[in-house]
Amino acid sequence: MYTLDISGNVPLYGQEQCNYCGAACGQMARNGYPNPPDRLFYDQDDVWNVIQANNSTLPADSAWATDPHGLTGCMNSLSNPAGVHWAEFADANRDTVLFDILYWMNRRHFPSPVLINRGGHWINIVGYVTDVEPVAGSSPVLQSISVNDPEPHNVGTSTTFSASQWFNGPWNGDIMYSGSWFGKYVAVVEPPLEKSRVVVKRVKRTGENIIKPEEARRSAEEWLGQFRSEEQERHHVLLREDIRSMEPLLVREGVSKRVKTPPQYYIVPFALSNEFAERGSARASVLVNAYTGAFEEVTTFGRPIRYLTREDALGVVAKALQKSVKDLGDVDAGLVFESGEITHVRSYPFWRVELGRRTLYVDQLGRLYGKFLPAIPGD
Repeated sequence: MYTLDISGNVPLYGQEQCNYCGAACGQMARNGYPNPPDRLFYDQDDVWNVIQANNSTLPADSAWATDPHGLTGCMNSLSNPAGVHWAEFADANRDTVLFDILYWMNRRHFPSPVLINRGGHWINIVGYVTDVEPVAGSSPVLQSISVNDPEPHNVGTSTTFSASQWFNGPWNGDIMYSGSWFGKYVAVVEPPLEKSRVVVKRVKRTGENIIKPEEARRSAEEWLGQFRSEEQERHHVLLREDIRSMEPLLVREGVSKRVKTPPQYYIVPFALSNEFAERGSARASVLVNAYTGAFEEVTTFGRPIRYLTREDALGVVAKALQKSVKDLGDVDAGLVFESGEITHVRSYPFWRVELGRRTLYVDQLGRLYGKFLPAIPGD
């Protein structure tokens, strides 16, 4: 296997405003250059202003918070040393774009800002594992990919996805927003020297029977044992002897209930033993397939987070409706994930609460939403 990990060079910053994902990624990337003397810290407000000055001026692109032109122009404007030049790369073939990302990172050791969730969000790729080195003319098979994500706000997450989950989750489709990048996959990279593509093995993420929570917990702990044996530098909090798993949380993918057998997964949070509380102070989360127990991704948080319980979510709804929880009557409540206005991070899902014909949503900070809305492009 061939491994590239530059996460130690790239700081993790949470986005400071709801539409600052591009600014936070630019901030991380500029302060994550391979040569330490070349690293510079810029405030997110300053990065945002430079992005806005470089965003596309076409009317069709006006809805973007940070578009690819804006982030590329920004990165080229932030006092780069000689020989550093950022370029936008967009193509309808996602395997070709991914090869260019991996090839460029292997050659230059810079992080790569990439649009995910069909254009709704920016993240930085900071590492990967392939079967062979991604050099000109090769066709590497992706094994896993690691990113720095500026969500949740003011926290940020470091996540490693299995290859299949990368394509089933963050990169599950081309950009769906009208304008210059519709139907394409986009990254900010150096222009590739030679065309090639990355191969990924697909897996089935649905099934007939959901495994029990204790099976999910056991699967996560087995993955952790393997992770420790490989002496990984990333997600170092999971290497601590005092890390403990907590109660697994079942999450359904997709807000709509029309799909009879949607993908589902368990979040298995991990906390330090001296901070251990039910769903409280999670330092990391391992996500496993709810039908098979197979590993899908691992996330470490910029600071400890607390997962909202069902009772907490119902309390938020009841307070907003000026009722007691008992007076809510028959309630169907469960954790769901779909990339949109509420969240872009699978390890940070939200509660869907159904009261008769009415559906409300509660995020992990206890904020209530009357409807589910898609994300602003590039937010």
